[in-house]
Amino acid sequence: MSTPTEISRSNPIANRFDNPKIGHRTTAAAGVGGVLHAMQHAVPNHGLIPLLTMNKHGGVDCPGCAWPEPPQGELGIVEFCENGAKAIAQETTPKRVSREFFASTPIEKLREMTDYELDQQGRLQEPMFYDRSSGTETYQPISWEEAFAMISEQLKKTEPDRAHFYTSGTAVNESAYVMGLLGRRMGTNNLPDCANMCHDSTGVALANMVGVGKGSGTMQDLHNTDLIISVGQNPGTNHPRSLTAFHKQKVNGGKMIAINPMPETGLMKFKEPQSLKGALNIPNKLADEYVQVRLDGDRALFQQINREIIRRDLLDRTFLDTFCSNVDETIAYLNSLDDAALERGSGIKQAQVKKIVDYVEKAETITLCWTLGVTQHKNAVDTIQEMMNFLLLTGNIGKPGAGSFPFRGHSNVQGDRTMGISEKMPEWFLSNLENEFGFDVPREHGRGSVETAMALRDGKSDFFLSLGGNYVRAISDTTAVEDGMAQNEMTVHLLTKLNATCAWPGEKGLILPVRSRSDYDPQKSGPQITSVEASDSKVSGSRPKRKANQDLDLKSEVDVICSIGRETFGDDFWQPMIDNYAVIRDHIANTIPGFENYNERLERPGGFMLPHAARERVFNTSDGKAQLTINPTNTIELKDEQLLLSTVRGHDQYNTISYGLDDRYRGVRGGRRVLFINKADLVKRGLKDGDLVDVVSVYESGERRAKNFRLVEYDHAVDCVTGYFPELNILVPLEEHAHGSETPVSKSLVVHLEPLGTNAKDL
Repeated sequence: MSTPTEISRSNPIANRFDNPKIGHRTTAAAGVGGVLHAMQHAVPNHGLIPLLTMNKHGGVDCPGCAWPEPPQGELGIVEFCENGAKAIAQETTPKRVSREFFASTPIEKLREMTDYELDQQGRLQEPMFYDRSSGTETYQPISWEEAFAMISEQLKKTEPDRAHFYTSGTAVNESAYVMGLLGRRMGTNNLPDCANMCHDSTGVALANMVGVGKGSGTMQDLHNTDLIISVGQNPGTNHPRSLTAFHKQKVNGGKMIAINPMPETGLMKFKEPQSLKGALNIPNKLADEYVQVRLDGDRALFQQINREIIRRDLLDRTFLDTFCSNVDETIAYLNSLDDAALERGSGIKQAQVKKIVDYVEKAETITLCWTLGVTQHKNAVDTIQEMMNFLLLTGNIGKPGAGSFPFRGHSNVQGDRTMGISEKMPEWFLSNLENEFGFDVPREHGRGSVETAMALRDGKSDFFLSLGGNYVRAISDTTAVEDGMAQNEMTVHLLTKLNATCAWPGEKGLILPVRSRSDYDPQKSGPQITSVEASDSKVSGSRPKRKANQDLDLKSEVDVICSIGRETFGDDFWQPMIDNYAVIRDHIANTIPGFENYNERLERPGGFMLPHAARERVFNTSDGKAQLTINPTNTIELKDEQLLLSTVRGHDQYNTISYGLDDRYRGVRGGRRVLFINKADLVKRGLKDGDLVDVVSVYESGERRAKNFRLVEYDHAVDCVTGYFPELNILVPLEEHAHGSETPVSKSLVVHLEPLGTNAKDL
């Protein structure tokens, strides 16, 4: 067996136990306290007015999650959340990364710093360059002209298949579109994207079944549905503004069922800050029924639910006969499954399943919501398909108050895909691009995020450009990707702030500082606006006015990408797109259906909705019908002392960015190396709350170990534990990804715990 792999073996700081304090848990999400906490982060940096205009027409779209905006007439005074305010504060901080910091911080020291420490250095203010061959182990200042010339020289000598262009969901539509254009002008579809790591399982499952890889639900559907079923979500941290929509649904008389291995505060109780009760600190109950499912048990649970629906004859026969295929085969398969086996897979007794279906029986409309708690399992595509079977069997697609509603993560991760950031776009898109720009567009599929990481690891990459993001922390197999990133001949990162990826430059490494979404962006034609797509397929504009960073040597993402294209290929279409982003939107309108008259429609208050055929009960599948599917249960069987591990975000965290080291909803303060575990699982292993353990996973390639985690006794599904990512990403080899979508497996990892003989309470 190979030598155990530790988390960031070159990063001793990350291996050091950070001694978190465990105490009081906040039991109701949001409220006036949440708003005040948000203002404490953001107001000192840019004042109150920008916060009050965030997510509103004429304001700035939040760079956090992709939560849709309510209809214009329903906008509240406060259309931001605590984490949105933290995101704005993070990019508008007055702190600056100085030349002195870079001069005194060699690469090895950067590698010893946590992402939180790197982020706290502040905004980048000028291009920086690292050259391994120079013998100087620090980043040095460089001019934009020198940087562009250096990138152009590298691209001209690089084979297209050895170049990779990574896009984060923080990118706006305009920068994502030109990023895809740059990659394909280079001659490759190697366009990995953060969507590969989050909701690709959703896209695959929905495209298979209803012909559109996006959710069909809208904000109005959530407000007016009779029943919301929330699966694998922690909206109090990841999508706090969704709680207002949930609360409105409850006020309208709706019911909610929450399905999750841990009871998340945001689904249990919510203080609506814009209501009298919220102002008086009185919480509202959200979930009417909490279902504590086993990790990876959602698939078995929905098979139980679907069987009970069939037994009670709650099927929408008219919808099934008119719009669906594979109905009889799917029903026969579900009827053939064993009740006891399904109970073992889900961890849910049939009595509770019947209680869930009681709610279903009373509901005329149902909306099904989910997030990464569903999408990042090895069997995620099958799970989502079984969940979609539920919606189809009950006819809850394509009618008001019903539908699928996957909550996307980063603010424009869905828009990136729409703009063509994918390693395997369809022929119609590639052909349209070729006709619009007049160069030969490659047809061969490229590499997604996991395949790109494998290429880095295996020495098959010479050039890596990232548009935002923190790739080495977001992807699995941390150490292999760190080493692989450093093998490139050149790495180029477009960022507002430092992160851990900057600590692993290639032979030559460039950090290019870009404007954030809230930074005023003057170009030749005047101040520019940008646009994003929310989870419900609504496109809206962002109009930045903040001029506090005009003294820094920054460029916009569009300017940097198009300047690289101009200097490398000499085409005449790059400069006009820098001068006026409306030109980019005209190109988008000419190449992507649904964006006709893009510039004019973007001026509408609230933006505009993209078409979604399944909302109209038009299913663009092979036979023109929605396809029910047969999905194996595939229960993960554990042996000996094994557990199933899930990795999640902390409350002061957004993706890999840590705004702080607290998670007040789970009672954790001042640290992140914790593992939440049921008391029964502690007793079974002779452990107790506060014990320190190593978390170990074992694969054919060898043993993997994440060191020094504090056990926290918690109300958790048995045989399961939960910790934070990216600290636990090292436990997952790149070969472990979801069937069908290649999303890295961050949930339902089989692990065991090795006690260190120490208890944190004794330290």
